Amino acid sequence: MNTYVVTSAPPSPDTDPHLGRLAGSFLGADVLTRHLRQRGHQVRYVGYCDEHSTRVASRAAKSGVTPHALARVVGDRMGDTLTLGAMRPDWFTRPLADFAHAHWVRRFFLALWEAGALEVREFPALRCVPCDRYLHEADVRGSCRHCAAPADGACCGSCGLPQDPEGLVDPRCTDCGAVPDTVAQRRIAFPLEGYREQLAAYHDKAWGAAEWRPRPRAFLDRLMAAELPVVPVSRVADHGIPVPLPGWEEHVLDTGFSGIWGLVAATERLAEAYGERNVALPLWADPATRIVAFTGVDQIFAHVALWPALLLAEGTLGLPDQVVVSETVQPRNAQSGAVWDGDFLRRTNADALRFHLCLTAAEGAESEFSLSEYADTVTTVLAGGLETWTDTVLDLLAEDFRRTVPAAVPAGPMTIERRDLTRRIADALGTEAYSPLRAAEDLATAVERALIDVRRLRSLREAGRGREYAAGLTAHVELLAAFTVAAAPLMPGWSAFLAGELGLAVDQESRLPVWADEDERLVPAGTVLPEAVPVYFHEQW
Repeated sequence: MNTYVVTSAPPSPDTDPHLGRLAGSFLGADVLTRHLRQRGHQVRYVGYCDEHSTRVASRAAKSGVTPHALARVVGDRMGDTLTLGAMRPDWFTRPLADFAHAHWVRRFFLALWEAGALEVREFPALRCVPCDRYLHEADVRGSCRHCAAPADGACCGSCGLPQDPEGLVDPRCTDCGAVPDTVAQRRIAFPLEGYREQLAAYHDKAWGAAEWRPRPRAFLDRLMAAELPVVPVSRVADHGIPVPLPGWEEHVLDTGFSGIWGLVAATERLAEAYGERNVALPLWADPATRIVAFTGVDQIFAHVALWPALLLAEGTLGLPDQVVVSETVQPRNAQSGAVWDGDFLRRTNADALRFHLCLTAAEGAESEFSLSEYADTVTTVLAGGLETWTDTVLDLLAEDFRRTVPAAVPAGPMTIERRDLTRRIADALGTEAYSPLRAAEDLATAVERALIDVRRLRSLREAGRGREYAAGLTAHVELLAAFTVAAAPLMPGWSAFLAGELGLAVDQESRLPVWADEDERLVPAGTVLPEAVPVYFHEQW
């Protein structure tokens, strides 16, 4: 068994959480974490809320509140939404209330500074004269200088490439709309070009061991085709972690720089929550630890270029074995947009939504959330598919075998389906070629095939072919049990519910059904099952 650290990209608490955020790094990281734990691996899933983001300060100023007040309110809502979706990390740092975050960021900054990995440079900077302030990240809006899409002064949400320090095309202050002046500004920076060869070697090794999605590979091809940027890691601002050096009192550390160290800090805070100390550094430094990072397109530069280079400069900690980049998800129309906010989880079934988001996620391109398609998934695949199949199997057992699993050896097409399903889900949710989309499609296909085979079962029953009927029904029981186990990472609530009804072994720590090999019998002959189970999925919200 292996040890894993799974991380999710830090969201900025400037706006209320929405389904696009959930469908991104959080759901993917949670599904992987649950699957790995089912397989017996030790997993620490950590994240944090990017409360030092310029977006927080900018939104707070417009709302007439302090950044701390805004971050607390929106961050609390974000945590509630993650809990409702059953995808909250094991540890989710709130940096403005947890001073360990800033301590660890300063610690790594000073180590890199003293090692000579950082340097002082003069950069062109945007300054709004009417507002009397420098414009960084969310303070300025214009067009991406790489792809021409609308972007702020950080990384483009469309192509992922950074705007700093060259700046945006046609920039304007987000407060007053004025065109800013370009002035020189002294900043602390990290020269990425110096790590080109090490980054290339790292990516070649990682790609040889795991199948990365097309987006990060294409992004790196484009990034590495030109000289790598000198990345500013400090900026003049009031909100953020102050630069811990004399003479830099007006500067704070950029959150793009802080991110990776915040994840290391979260790992240590998780260990402390379990009474352990000094765990994070040995864990991240251990070559046997496998690190899997989840992010969206807007943070792809940090995850595949900047943070790996910073880790290389630090020199002792390991780099991610896999970076999973989730594509942008947008509501398709006004009807879908009306349920786009995270509060939708208070009105719908979390497992149904998790399954649908996995089933409809385009892992190589942007995708859309459609309320009508979600309703169709619930109606046809879950309520009208999975639950219809479950009810049919239990009805037949009750009618013909007094609710008792027959002594017959499972046989028929569903025995092959049972073995294949376990194998396919293990492949789809493994870190080497991680794809919850493929897992959801395989689960949906298994339901469809089972419903078709039920007609064959009824024909055997009507023809009086008792032995074949008993063997086929037993195969359906085994497939249903295997489905319950395999679906747990995507639908943890439903899986735990049905596992209890079927008498399947459940791990008490993870509360997940114990993983079973493809030929392992899950429901022994003689097991008495319920005549029916309560409805779990509902078609109204």
